[in-house]
Amino acid sequence: MKDFEPIDPKAKKVELQDQRGNKIFVQWVKAEGKQDHILYVESENKRLKEASMEERFCQRYEEGLAAITEGIVKKGGVKKKEKVYERIGRLKERYPSAHRYYKITLKSEKGLVRELSWQKESDGKYKQDLYFIRTSIDCKEEKTLWNIYNTIREIESTFRTLKTDLKMRPIFHQKDIYTESHLLGSILAYSIVHTIRYQLKAQGDHSDWSNIVRIMNTQKVVTTIMQTQTGKTIYLKKCSEPEADVRKIYKALKYKDRPFWQKKSVLPKNEKQKTNTIDTS
Repeated sequence: MKDFEPIDPKAKKVELQDQRGNKIFVQWVKAEGKQDHILYVESENKRLKEASMEERFCQRYEEGLAAITEGIVKKGGVKKKEKVYERIGRLKERYPSAHRYYKITLKSEKGLVRELSWQKESDGKYKQDLYFIRTSIDCKEEKTLWNIYNTIREIESTFRTLKTDLKMRPIFHQKDIYTESHLLGSILAYSIVHTIRYQLKAQGDHSDWSNIVRIMNTQKVVTTIMQTQTGKTIYLKKCSEPEADVRKIYKALKYKDRPFWQKKSVLPKNEKQKTNTIDTS
């Protein structure tokens, strides 16, 4: 924030809400040499999220240092000074954000490291709870730019869902007609995804599609196959009881918590095509 200053020092920060209903504070700022419009955004939720991530990285970084130390003290471990530095370098590449908080000291003798110690120079928590939105759009109202920014994020999320979750790419078809059918199917699938997410958002659930699929995959259909003395095959399908998160999604969408309770199918002997089905739901 030291390189930026409010356009109107007397103006108070405007309070808005993000997509999850958390409070944020925004204010127009300016910077020397920059002609674009810049919106300062302060978010307590972002600070907590980043602090949690930094704490996890610091923990893993210390576990890596402990593993290097263990190699130094145990018989047959890595003790050569250049090799120890290589291990520390690889650990730094893996957790660069955590490495900056630590001061590492090595004590060596005749090219062999005898002792490794480290000290955290700060609490390791991410202090930043702010970011900036830079745009060429001439907006007077902070809320207008914030809504535009969230619309762009939703569009980016849409393409991410199409490419990853719905497998729009890669496309392996060699003929245009099949490629067009593949793309059309992806768009139709996303229309269903968007409808479901829209209904969930109306109930306060802002989960992305991959998380929704992960939750719903906890409910399974169990199939039991039995043979009778007369040679018939009985298939008994039963839907498992949904967990709390699954029931919450069903309730938000106004669906039953089970597509069916139990289904029974009987396949006569030597007759694979004709099937008698009894729905006991």
